[in-house]
Formats: sequence, structure tokens, C-alpha cells
Amino acid sequence: MSKEKSKEIDLGVSLYDVNKNLMAKESPLEPEVIKEKITEMANVIATKEYWMLLNHERRDYSIFKIEYPENIVEELTITLTNRGSILSIEKQEDGSYEIWIRDYLTKENFAYYLFDYTAGVIVV
Repeated sequence: MSKEKSKEIDLGVSLYDVNKNLMAKESPLEPEVIKEKITEMANVIATKEYWMLLNHERRDYSIFKIEYPENIVEELTITLTNRGSILSIEKQEDGSYEIWIRDYLTKENFAYYLFDYTAGVIVV
């Protein structure tokens, strides 16, 4: 039996770029869907003290310190909608959230990740 080497084709396009282009076809979520998704996130977020919202491409990093869980929905809604139109909010297998947002001005789509950042905070 001979072993064949698999041939990989490098198209010079990352999976992120492919997803970014696919998101161009998506419409923003309806306000009631946004509220439902953010409420689901808030229930998870309330279980940990620190969370980070990150978009590496834009060098946009925000850290949430959860002191008042009753304010999470409002703060997340403001934080996300200040960045643009929300296209998608999906929980990932690792417990983080992938959130696609379309910039209001440029109409460019960006993935933000909201994840437990407790291990990243060093209290001295």
C-alpha cells in the first residue's frame, strides 16, 4: 500500500477572513433576539468575576469585573451596540462567546470574543 501525500492549497485566506466575508450577507439581529441572547450570556457571566471582550484586529480589549450581576444585560447591550450592529452571538464549546458586529460607519464585520478572564487578573 503506498502512502500519498495530501496536497494542501494555500489560498492566502484565513478562516477568519472567510467568516468575515460570509457575515457580509447577514442582517443585524432583531432587538428582541439581541435581548434574549444577551440575557443568556448574562446568566453565564454572572458565575465568574472577570470577563474580557476582545477583538484583536481592532486592538479592542475591554474587561468586565462583575460586581452587580443585575447590571450585566444593560452594560453588555451598551458595550456591544456602541461598536456596531450585532449580527450574531454564539456560545462556543469552551464557554466563550463569539459575537459578530458590523461597524456602523465602515460596514466592515468584526468578530469579538467574550471569555472568562479570571486567570488573566493578578491580584496582589
